[in-house]
Amino acid sequence: MNNKRQTLDLQHIATVLYSEEDTPRSLPVCDHYAGKPRFFDKALEVRDSIGACFDITLDLEDGAEHGQVDALVQWAGASLQLFQARYGPEARRPGVRVHPFRDKAFEPEIEALLSPEVPSPAYLMIPKPECAGDIKEAINHIQGVCQTRGLDMPPIHALIETHGALAEVQEIASLVEVESLSFGIMDFVSGHRSAIPKSALNSPGQFENPLVRRAKLEISAACHRFGKVPSHNVSRQISQPEVAGEDAARAKRDFGYTRMWSIHPAQIVHIVSAMLPSDSEVDEAVQVLTEAEKANWGPIQLKSELHDRASYRYFFEVLKQRNR
Repeated sequence: MNNKRQTLDLQHIATVLYSEEDTPRSLPVCDHYAGKPRFFDKALEVRDSIGACFDITLDLEDGAEHGQVDALVQWAGASLQLFQARYGPEARRPGVRVHPFRDKAFEPEIEALLSPEVPSPAYLMIPKPECAGDIKEAINHIQGVCQTRGLDMPPIHALIETHGALAEVQEIASLVEVESLSFGIMDFVSGHRSAIPKSALNSPGQFENPLVRRAKLEISAACHRFGKVPSHNVSRQISQPEVAGEDAARAKRDFGYTRMWSIHPAQIVHIVSAMLPSDSEVDEAVQVLTEAEKANWGPIQLKSELHDRASYRYFFEVLKQRNR
């Protein structure tokens, strides 16, 4: 089926199946966080080994030790320059997690990162918003810096980990500048002041506790409503990287997540394998879309099953995800 995959023009199919406004966002299925130079170097080694099938996020929040915020943002800028020099200007660059909007480090970090001397990050992750207003104000500030300096504004990712942000998650997901929402399970659980047990931080508890399940589902549903990418929380069992793959599979199957965080290089391949469609799913998608194209995108029957534009969009998303 590999040759047939090459004959399908996904860009053309997208124009047939979606209006320009309705085309959902698409991102690599794994987002790996690196907050120190040696962790970033290791992530680049993994990239060189398995390819550019995952994102790297330079972490200025949890990566920063006390008193080292300025040094870390300088490292992030240098890392973006290094990445571009190593892989070329067309390669998708790392994203950057900055400090929360109301933290005193936020504005200096934005000033340092959005500079003509620094290659623009692929996205900016804004953690710990207390409400939709925090994200709106952060966007306004970032837009102002970009306009002053003649730069394109990078997409915004938001980390939903507070009661207020979860309460307004639909509004946050609706913002045009927002590309993806992530669930911050550790801060969310701690925000319940021990009312949620520690077991909910790991599997299987994180998928079974009602309050955590509700948060995961509301974030995912908001993203899918507005065509944004839902990104699942970390797997804390770093000594057992295969657990991250198991978590990713369940997050995708039961909660509709299409992307997941990695916090250890060994987790990356497991998350990617679990999140990407299987070969059989891809082959089925190719077969359906090939027959649909022959029928000029009218309804078809294949293997005793009816297909129309709704299922065509489903199979298109399967192929698009595999081709990221």
